[in-house]
Amino acid sequence: MEELVIEVERRSSAGKGANRKLRQQGLIPAVVYGGGKESVPVVINRHAVTELLRGEHGRNTVFLLKMKGTKQERSAMLREVQINPRSQQFIHLDFIRVMKGQLVKVEVPVVLDGEAAGVKVGGFLDWVGRRLHIECAAESIPTSIHVDVTNLGLAEHITAADLTLPDGVRLLDDGHRMIVTVEAHGAKATEEEAAAEAAAAAAAEAAEPEVIRRGKAVEEEAE
Repeated sequence: MEELVIEVERRSSAGKGANRKLRQQGLIPAVVYGGGKESVPVVINRHAVTELLRGEHGRNTVFLLKMKGTKQERSAMLREVQINPRSQQFIHLDFIRVMKGQLVKVEVPVVLDGEAAGVKVGGFLDWVGRRLHIECAAESIPTSIHVDVTNLGLAEHITAADLTLPDGVRLLDDGHRMIVTVEAHGAKATEEEAAAEAAAAAAAEAAEPEVIRRGKAVEEEAE
């Protein structure tokens, strides 16, 4: 994956008041930690990173953090983001140091390619798994996992185990986890109704035995 450069500057002040002043100056308080080294508080220009972080790049991107005025640089990934709920602006960023070849666990989006054959004959596509949990080297994180659904017929499905992953990428999700299926119209409603009826029947059957168990418990205690 492409390595993007972000310039950071060491932060000497801390606390809510100091951070508030930094934000008023167009800066975002941040911290860089991990990699067996101490945490380093830094600040980042909000304008320089806002569009970058909200575009195609974000948590799964390896950034090259360069310390302003020095030759210090470190590869890191965005670990946590705090956003102001009103202004929707970034108010704090956490970066974790990573090294080339280091295995990381990330979540990537699933992208469907093509039009399913089952949809063409009247079925509907139920896209259940839109994201996938994987493990791979930090520099090899795929932006997404593509799934070709062209040959997916009516009543057929694709699970996580059916996906073709890039070399070096390991699936962390259960292989039986459903990703996408093509169902006939009305099939889902019928299944939900059957499940509701089964639950109601089970509840009705459980009501009477519960009273019996309580009575039995009292008798056993009396003995």
